[in-house]
Amino acid sequence: MRKVLFILLLLPTSLAAADYIAYDQVTIGEGESVILAGRNITLLDVFSNTQIRVGVDEAWRIMNINETKSIDKVNITVNATLYVSDNKVNYATVLIHVLQRLECNVDIDCDDQIDSTIDTCITSIDKCTHETILSCTDNDGYCPSFCSRDSDSDCVIQDTCELDKECDDDDPGTKDTCDGSYNQRDLCRHTPITECKSGDYFCPLGCKNEPSLFGTLHDSDCSVNNTCLQHSDCIDNNEATIDLCSGDGTVVRVCTNELTVQCSAGDDYCPEGCTNVEDWDCFVGESEVFEVVSSTQTKSCTIEGEIVNNTFCQNGIWKYQRAGSASCSEDYQCQTGVCREAGSCLAKEEISNQRKTLITSMVIAGFLALIGTYLFYLFRIKSKL
Repeated sequence: MRKVLFILLLLPTSLAAADYIAYDQVTIGEGESVILAGRNITLLDVFSNTQIRVGVDEAWRIMNINETKSIDKVNITVNATLYVSDNKVNYATVLIHVLQRLECNVDIDCDDQIDSTIDTCITSIDKCTHETILSCTDNDGYCPSFCSRDSDSDCVIQDTCELDKECDDDDPGTKDTCDGSYNQRDLCRHTPITECKSGDYFCPLGCKNEPSLFGTLHDSDCSVNNTCLQHSDCIDNNEATIDLCSGDGTVVRVCTNELTVQCSAGDDYCPEGCTNVEDWDCFVGESEVFEVVSSTQTKSCTIEGEIVNNTFCQNGIWKYQRAGSASCSEDYQCQTGVCREAGSCLAKEEISNQRKTLITSMVIAGFLALIGTYLFYLFRIKSKL
């Protein structure tokens, strides 16, 4: 009877122990961790031969020898400890049963990079769900194949088409055409309109409503009150402004010269508050100096093209050398020392790739040379036999 009672008492424990997704028995030192089923188990401290502190992800517990505790859905049993001293690394042997995989804390942890699913974290069980989108819903970032722009704002434009009208992007400045045909879907094309043509409800830059220019620049869709034709008409010779011929032209197109406030490299201007780290057009301030080998480098310079401490002299002032793909006109303006014919600096990554290609080619050439030499001598040996 006692044996039966003992078995019955063990039965719930055995059933509970079987309900896990991974288990392992490990011996680890203080500060060491083991990853099991996505859970991070760490031996934080060994206080004595009978007591330790164990962490599971962000949670932890103090445990005694031969004790079992559940820490955030992970069962830990302390089977043995080895305590040497506070100044040495101490060890413990623990039996780990992972009851649940920790998948998430918030919804963003569940992002599966698939637009057609709604990714949600069920925080009560730390599990992710990925529900397929089966309805036409605005602003959910997905357009199901059975939806259109009329029923779902995410359907901005059709990916494929059969007719030109399926490609309408509501932009009068583009000519919308379909490369497909009946029963043969293909891609939409949205070509910018640059031709001065009357009757298309659009006025490209450079066009003018003047009948005497018929056949060249005349476009009756342009307003007769336009004060500029293109951006170059609005240049005010002030590097601190962005000069544009603004407006769609069918109403009124006028010049705007807005003060540059964005830290943008390559526009030859450094707005207030920007630094050379984010905008290489920002030269060294008057109060700033660079320590060099024998002197100091200030704002002024005299030798055009001189390079000192990753800066170059241009028009009497120091400017920082530019990174790869930045615009340039001279080699000394680039950090790599090479300004390509296209007017941009050669990137360090390109040099690295070229070196790798060269080394690979040399290795292949050497290998082929060895094979050729081997075949040559092999042929000579056979011919003597």
